[in-house]
Amino acid sequence: MSHVQFDNIYHGLDTRVGRMRIAAIGLAWKAMEGENTVTIPTDNIKYLQWVRVARNFQLRVILKTDRKRETFDGFLREDHDKVANIARQYFDINLETKEASVKGWNWGTTDIQGNDLTFLVSNKAIFEVPLSSIANSNIAGKTEVSLEFTPLATALAHGKKSGRSQAADELMEMRLYVPGEGDDEETSAAQQFHDMIKEKAEIGEVTGEGIVTFSEILVQTPRGRYDIDMFPTFLRLRGKTYDYKIMYTSITRIYLLPRPDEIHVQLVIGLDPPIRQGQTRYPYLVLMFSKEEELDVELNIDQETIDTKYDGKLKTKYDLQTYRVVSEVFRGLSGRKLIAPGTFASRDNQHGIKANMKAVLGELYFLEKSLIFVAKQPTVIDYADIHQVIFSRVGGTMTSARTFDIRIVSKSGPVSEITFTSINKEEHEPVESFLKSKNLKIKNEINEGDVLIPAVAMDDDSDEDMGSDDDDDDGSEPKQKKQLNFEDEDSEEDEDFEASETDEGSPTDTDSEADSVVSAASGDLDM
Repeated sequence: MSHVQFDNIYHGLDTRVGRMRIAAIGLAWKAMEGENTVTIPTDNIKYLQWVRVARNFQLRVILKTDRKRETFDGFLREDHDKVANIARQYFDINLETKEASVKGWNWGTTDIQGNDLTFLVSNKAIFEVPLSSIANSNIAGKTEVSLEFTPLATALAHGKKSGRSQAADELMEMRLYVPGEGDDEETSAAQQFHDMIKEKAEIGEVTGEGIVTFSEILVQTPRGRYDIDMFPTFLRLRGKTYDYKIMYTSITRIYLLPRPDEIHVQLVIGLDPPIRQGQTRYPYLVLMFSKEEELDVELNIDQETIDTKYDGKLKTKYDLQTYRVVSEVFRGLSGRKLIAPGTFASRDNQHGIKANMKAVLGELYFLEKSLIFVAKQPTVIDYADIHQVIFSRVGGTMTSARTFDIRIVSKSGPVSEITFTSINKEEHEPVESFLKSKNLKIKNEINEGDVLIPAVAMDDDSDEDMGSDDDDDDGSEPKQKKQLNFEDEDSEEDEDFEASETDEGSPTDTDSEADSVVSAASGDLDM
């Protein structure tokens, strides 16, 4: 007999069934559908284990190379003796039967066995967690450790082949109660366990083939100062309390947005899946930079790799403003476009305007293909998903209102309507004109309310002040008067603002260059 074949066998977490053949030269598995194959030569097999799993029984092959393992599920109970005889005959290896604990206890001990974190009860495994699947470990309390796991789809996108053809429910976080003290009185058992996981799972490691490290970067979301280590396939955020490992395939969008204060620039990075701090999810990173801050840095990468792997989007050395260096490195390594403001300009010729979303103050940017509200938790709305934009004024028909609201009604999604409030009245015209240029459906409740005011005022003889202001039946003239009154009230503030800009002198080369760089990326295009 040259080989032995087993049907209906699964490889790893593959959802497709296949055939497995075992011969003297080694073993091989091939999926029934597709081209996925796995071959293991005899000289790379260290030992074999037989384990009871969800899909009947599993043949676990531990390799000599870095103690890695391959698993094959779907064997029947009666296949045990056949597999054991083949292992002795072909590989001169005894098949080890690994028993699992069935006591149902939720407490026990842990052990690092090869590349797995194993949980034991009475020296029998309850379950195992591959160290490679642990994305992060945090101290959730004095006696609690939180383990976060890398989504399988993200991990597989970086070189691990799989036949998973559909999405499935996955375990994303596990919290463990670790009471007591560690080996020394100054360290708790939870802290010691946390440190062991970080070391074994290589969380927070900065050694290796790192490309560049950005130190003490101010991150608004999640708040804190972090060191950012950039590697070829992922980045690490290292803070005082939390560390994060983020694969570049998790980056969905990158926005470069100048703040209205003309001093800072924000780099907003969309993540899917989001990072977590306990129960809080952060689907966006918000990095803050000063426009004038500069950075001189050299990348640990050669020109040939830049030309072949990154299509020339990186440089070996940078000596520019910090926000430009960081944004260009993120763009080059992630392969995502850098999105910046386009043609929209506010009354002060800024790209963003102040607004509130619920009780949160932030900046609202109208880009070429979407709008983004930047606050602690940024919100992005694509124009293609908008059914209608409604302009309304607080209190309905209030002549003295100095702000207005924008209600975004979406075509679909979990939130059908989002309202941005407390927007300066003078921003109404540029915002409405811009959104009309995007062929969006606009409903203006502000003008409707203004037309109704004169008729009400003329019927009310007791209110002489209101009647004197709105004594014309034409709806356009009262609106113009109210706008002039509003500007007169703020004229002193506007003069102070102009004076402060004049005191600073003429614009510097750095300011003009920074503005041109941001505008060069307008229209959702590459910089």
